[in-house]
Amino acid sequence: MGYLNKNAILKAYKELSHISKDPTLQGATQKVSAIRHFMALDSFYRINERNCDTRDKNDKNEFIQYVGYICDVCLNLYTTNFYIPLKEHSKDFGVGSNFYSAGQVKVSLVNTEEVVDYPKRGGKPLFQIQNGVLIRTPELYSNFTSYIEHTKFIVALCLWILRKEYIEGTEFTYNNIYTALSKLYTKELLSILVPNTDSFKKELEKYDLTLNENFYSIRESDITSLFKEKSKDNSSNSVEKFKMEKAKYLSALRTKPFMLLAGISGTGKSRIVREFAFKSCKVELQDADGTEPGNYCMIEVKPNWHDSTELLGYWSNLNKQYMFTKFVKFLIKAKMYPKTPFFVCLDEMNLAPVEQYFAEFLSVLETRKHIENEEGEVCIKSGVLVDKEYFKKVGEVGNNSQGHAYPTCQTDRDIYMKLFDIVDKVEMEKVPANDAKTLTEVGLTLPENVFIIGTVNMDDTTHQFSRKVIDRAMTIEMNGGNLADIFSDKDELVYAEQPLTMDNLQAKYVSAKEVLTLCSTVKDNEDIRNYIIGNGKEGLPQRLEEINKVLNGTPFTVSYRVMNELTIYLAVLLDQAKEKEEVTLDSFKGYVETAIDKILLMKILPRVEGDDEMFHISDKERNANELSDQAEDGHEFTKLDWLKQIAPQHNEDNQNEYMAVDKLAEMIERLNRQSFTRFWP
Repeated sequence: MGYLNKNAILKAYKELSHISKDPTLQGATQKVSAIRHFMALDSFYRINERNCDTRDKNDKNEFIQYVGYICDVCLNLYTTNFYIPLKEHSKDFGVGSNFYSAGQVKVSLVNTEEVVDYPKRGGKPLFQIQNGVLIRTPELYSNFTSYIEHTKFIVALCLWILRKEYIEGTEFTYNNIYTALSKLYTKELLSILVPNTDSFKKELEKYDLTLNENFYSIRESDITSLFKEKSKDNSSNSVEKFKMEKAKYLSALRTKPFMLLAGISGTGKSRIVREFAFKSCKVELQDADGTEPGNYCMIEVKPNWHDSTELLGYWSNLNKQYMFTKFVKFLIKAKMYPKTPFFVCLDEMNLAPVEQYFAEFLSVLETRKHIENEEGEVCIKSGVLVDKEYFKKVGEVGNNSQGHAYPTCQTDRDIYMKLFDIVDKVEMEKVPANDAKTLTEVGLTLPENVFIIGTVNMDDTTHQFSRKVIDRAMTIEMNGGNLADIFSDKDELVYAEQPLTMDNLQAKYVSAKEVLTLCSTVKDNEDIRNYIIGNGKEGLPQRLEEINKVLNGTPFTVSYRVMNELTIYLAVLLDQAKEKEEVTLDSFKGYVETAIDKILLMKILPRVEGDDEMFHISDKERNANELSDQAEDGHEFTKLDWLKQIAPQHNEDNQNEYMAVDKLAEMIERLNRQSFTRFWP
């Protein structure tokens, strides 16, 4: 008789971290949430022999207690994914904020006659809800096997649940487990959870099941130590850790190679661009003192820039030559190293009117398309930024009998060495061999490996962005981090031993149509494909049309470009997810929500600004859509409130996933206070 020992408990926890292929993904949290709520309802029914009415305070509290059987770890900490870090709770394990107040329970209280499935996405339904009542649904119990697909997970879950239970008998056996769990769960669940099979008993033998006289109280350090080896692999210089920390930036850049970083001064906008350069700089481009990667170019925008000559250069009649700028030279350099990402930081980009000095680039950006080159490789090409005639004149000497100069720089490599004044033989040999003549035969196009990132401050000294610019960029708002991080020992501006390559940043898609044929998740699943093209009641186009319905009557409605980039961004997320887990239709819906949330933040909300009148909902609209006159806090229910209502909703488990609702709340609060609002701080 006694309690399970520490080693068995912790081994079970670590095994459960593998229920999902990657416990850090959103799908892992959703899976564990479904498991804990399903098993809690079963316990409630086992004890009370009735369904759980969440409108009743006592029922709610009892249900929360049963949720704790699964996710309570120690003191005031619980787990959402059987991984780290643990989360703090106020004795409700997040149930109040992410189950009662959000999702299907809340939906059922609004549409009282409708019976809704739980979970809605992330997996097969396990029970039903109507008017706030959690309905035990035995015919759905077989779906539980899809959440714990292997016997090793079933055994681990059983042992974890019994971590606090006093076990009768002299040893811990299958019969002990069944007897102990039968006090907590119904026979229907026990038939799945504790199957009387050889495989279950064999898996059980892998644990040290010695019983201790005293109950072992788990510590937070016990859980974190389980994954210390994994943490060790993710050192501050680890590219994998960098990719994980900067995932939203990588996803944005793989969607489009033009990004805006917005925020108040001093939040580290330009530093992030340098971090990307350091982490992707190959050895031959690294400088000796580690201060300026060769794949990084800082362009300081000046207030007097009003045309493209400052960036793209111009023909000088006085000097009889083209005046190549730092920016153009850097693009030519990037052509010499096509497998290495190159980063341009346009610092303080809106000190001058962006749509004036950046007009040609913005137009060329939209000409990008996939073509097959002479070697039969598929690559992305764009329109011309600098005409080929100017490159033909680089390095011309003398005159022939027809009065034409002799060209000395015919290949792209020749032109590169001429513009960078590389004359030393040793330095010349370091330049990769390249016989291409694209500069003199086509002109300078936008290299596929170049990423333009503009830093933006929005204050009285800068210019507003036109919708033309925002439409063509991926915008990420930065509000700074923990101020104490400035004292951290970590140095992010160091070269990586295994730098990022274009494989990590390569744009796989340029148009939404390409997603249908090039994204394997979409191509291989007809239901997912139909959702993306809107072939049915629900679909990606319908989601954007729903947003447009809210924005109707304002200048902020969106069209094909946003639809195109929403589709591409979603495909990027699906490709990343497929590297770690199989994407089902249910998990796909979660990625749809993430993509819509990010496109709202990056493409739609940055265009939105106006006064009370701009966001007023007409009586006709209000009646047609059955909208309230007032929001919950008593202010007028506006188009921003409506948009917040249909945006992806977050809860405690995914509050870092869906942030558009928070931004909208900030904009609504500013509108109520100042009678004017905008996206920018």
